[in-house]
Amino acid sequence: MVKLMLALDVMDKNKALTMVDEISKYIDAIKIGYPLVLSSGLDIVKEIKDKTNKEVICDFKVADIPSTNEKIAKLTLNYADGIICHGFVGRDSVEAIQKIAKQYEIKTHHKKKVIMVTEMSHPGAVEFMQPIADKLAEVAKILNVDGIVAPSTRPERLTKIKKIVGNIPIISPGIGAQGGELNAVLDILGEDDYIIVGRAIYKSENPKESAYKYSMLLKGHNG
Repeated sequence: MVKLMLALDVMDKNKALTMVDEISKYIDAIKIGYPLVLSSGLDIVKEIKDKTNKEVICDFKVADIPSTNEKIAKLTLNYADGIICHGFVGRDSVEAIQKIAKQYEIKTHHKKKVIMVTEMSHPGAVEFMQPIADKLAEVAKILNVDGIVAPSTRPERLTKIKKIVGNIPIISPGIGAQGGELNAVLDILGEDDYIIVGRAIYKSENPKESAYKYSMLLKGHNG
């Protein structure tokens, strides 16, 4: 069954906590990025996890040298279930994060995911990312990362990237506000994959109702 991941890119801590409390039963995971963490601190990850008991992924799109990536991963994975990084800086930078994730897994007996971006969902990704996205997908396969990011806004690219990565789970952004259509990607994605919905839920007049709608659409597709 394709799962639903909420991209919670709000900047108000109380709003974030109230919202996840209301809609947690309709979503499978929560993705938070710099807007919420910079405004609220990394402790917000623990607060969301405690309130929802959901998987929380930090979308920091880490893209630095290995030693710096290690530091970012140590801080992040002390709280989060996973972290999103870029692969274009080289496989050694991704491996540095994987090393920290493995250390935390051994220490906590809890899976820590390293998710690598192949191609992003916004129009600008076509200019520089798309030309190397297939190669990045190949690198993700070699490194056996825990997931990859590929766009729902371009179903043909999502299809191509999925063929390259095989069984590696995909988290796919772009449904809703960015113009991606759910029906265009559901037959591409598999039971271990996620669609990511952000503004179409958290900026709607009724986030709970919107989350419920997406949840029902996924359940209907999966039978």
